[in-house]
Formats: sequence, structure tokens, C-alpha cells
Amino acid sequence: MKKFIVAVLAMCIAFSICGCGNTSSRRDKKYTEEIKEQIAETVGYPNIVNHFEASQLKSIYELRDDPNLVCYCYTQNLEGKYIFEYKCIGYGIPYSASYTAPNTLANPDYRTSSVVSQAEPNGIYTEGMSTSATWVLSITEKGNIKPVYMEQAICVTQEPKPREVCAEWSLPEDYDNF
Repeated sequence: MKKFIVAVLAMCIAFSICGCGNTSSRRDKKYTEEIKEQIAETVGYPNIVNHFEASQLKSIYELRDDPNLVCYCYTQNLEGKYIFEYKCIGYGIPYSASYTAPNTLANPDYRTSSVVSQAEPNGIYTEGMSTSATWVLSITEKGNIKPVYMEQAICVTQEPKPREVCAEWSLPEDYDNF
């Protein structure tokens, strides 16, 4: 019986220690929730009835989902002129985009589990990646699709830019027929 009581006391102590390790973050969360509640009571919530921004984002997602969406990729020179790079499929994907969730719980069975990085399907960890690079699927002159990695800032449009805003030397002969 003594062993049982000692075991129960040990478990109670262990559970109380595990639950107390994060008091400052719980206090911060409680404070933040109280402030948010005060703001909601004092100011109220915006009266959003049209949901236009959500509708815009939905339209953009649906347009981007077209595997046959032909676009035009440009960079810009120091004089502000656009340099035509190539026709492409879609708008490009930021290099830092993840196919999987970047983080996961180290042990999902425990509520106090720490968060750890999760590798992409290729085994590479992308969390914390800091780059302005973009992957673009270019269309070659023969109509083949080739991925291009670009670190320059790019502009991708569904319509070719007007000839007068482009660096003339960068335009192919058939540019006006795109």
C-alpha cells in the first residue's frame, strides 16, 4: 500500500511539474485575449457584407489553377525597362513555398510536445528559407516546358507588355504576334 501511495504522489508531482513549465506564455496569451476582448467591446468588428477581398482571392486561385495558363515573364533593367525573358505556364512559384507543412509536433501524443521542422518530400528542410527566388515553367521555342530558377525580381502577366515599355533588344521577332 505504501508503494502505491508513493507512486500516486510521484505521478501527481510529475504532472504538476509538466503543467507549470510554461506559465509566462500562458500569462501572455491570457493578457492578449483580454486585450482583444476589450478592443472588440470598445470598437466592435468591421461590418463586412460583400466579402469582396475573399472573392478576389478565390478568383485568383481559380485562375492560377489552369494548367494551360500562358503568361509572359519579364525582369527589369536599371532604367526601368522590362526585359522579356520567355513565355511561361502560370505565374511562378516562390522558391520558399512548401509542399508540406513546414512544422510538425515532435510527439503529437503529448499536448506539450515541441514543434520541429518537417522535411519536404525530397528530404530537404525549407523552414527559415530566406530568398526572393521563383520557379517558373518556361515554354521553349519548340513548345517544351522547362523549369527556370530565377533570383531576380520578376513580373509575370497574362498579356504581353507593350513594346514601348520593354528593352527592344530583349524582344523576339514574333513578339507582336503573341
